[in-house]
Amino acid sequence: MKLYAAAAGMLLLVAPAFAQDPVATTQEVDFGAWCSDIAHYPGDRCAERRPDDQAAYDRYADSVHLFESEKIEKDNARRIETERVNRMGDVTADQIHDSAIGH
Repeated sequence: MKLYAAAAGMLLLVAPAFAQDPVATTQEVDFGAWCSDIAHYPGDRCAERRPDDQAAYDRYADSVHLFESEKIEKDNARRIETERVNRMGDVTADQIHDSAIGH
């Protein structure tokens, strides 16, 4: 549960980067930074790089990548929709009806 809370906290830190540049991706947090800054493990434990800690870090990194890819997909879909709406311009009800029935 701590891992998910830490991941959520980290995502809150990287969200402003996405708001500024929709194509930007975050820099991956390396194991050392994750271990000390996110998991708050002592330096000795981080230096050991235990297999269970590595597995926890891998799950964390996977969740960040998943979040980033979903965010990029949603932003891209929103951009495409906005472009379509902007290209429509002033459309009359008749034009919408005619295109809906294939004229």
